[in-house]
Amino acid sequence: MARDKAAEAAIILRNRVESWARIYGLEDDVYVKKILAALTEKKNWPLWASLNPLEYLPSANSDSEVRFKTLLFIMTIVRNGLVFVPVAVTWLAISKATAAFAIFSSRNPNGVANFLDFWEKGYGILAPEWEIGNVAFVDFLIILLIISMTIATTVLGRVIENQKEIRAKSLDDERTGLALAISEFFFDKQQVTNVTMNQGLARAIRDLNNSTQSIAGTTSLLNKAVKALPSQKELMTEIKNIKLKIVNRTKNED
Repeated sequence: MARDKAAEAAIILRNRVESWARIYGLEDDVYVKKILAALTEKKNWPLWASLNPLEYLPSANSDSEVRFKTLLFIMTIVRNGLVFVPVAVTWLAISKATAAFAIFSSRNPNGVANFLDFWEKGYGILAPEWEIGNVAFVDFLIILLIISMTIATTVLGRVIENQKEIRAKSLDDERTGLALAISEFFFDKQQVTNVTMNQGLARAIRDLNNSTQSIAGTTSLLNKAVKALPSQKELMTEIKNIKLKIVNRTKNED
């Protein structure tokens, strides 16, 4: 019966380790492969009992942080590229306005319009999208987009760090729980040695000391309670006093 329970417990533990390894892509880890084989074949259990799972279990990683980091990386590159777009658009608009102004000046040699006035109004020669007002509005929209992306990347970076800390703690707790389950399963499979015998004696002595201290505390409380009780002599004296009071009261009533 005990052997059947051990075999059933081994199957449960094996399924748990296999499921954990499959979720985080750790099936090829040497420790995982070997311990799964040991649990399946029921071999070398004293050896596995001597190993600390916390030292050999691989650490799991989550892909969610990688995806968020990729998004953050792309947003940062786009944001950094957009920083130079207003400058490029402005200089392109200046180029277009300069060329158009040269045409306007050749057609109107006696004209009094200056370059800024021409760039603002176009006079039918400069395309409307290159007029200074429209270019300034486009630059404003691009700068507003850059500011928004800067705020978004900052917030996203903070969210990624927070999620990373939470996820890391969750993964570590899951790994620790699995390691404790492995240690608990192999605990009574240890080979009897001087070390394990000394550990067992140490635990027994510690439990005995705890029991002794508990009994000593109870005995002390009991002694205090007994000392608080009146002695036989005090009881007899108190009884005599009560009798005298009754006798005196009876005489007074007569």
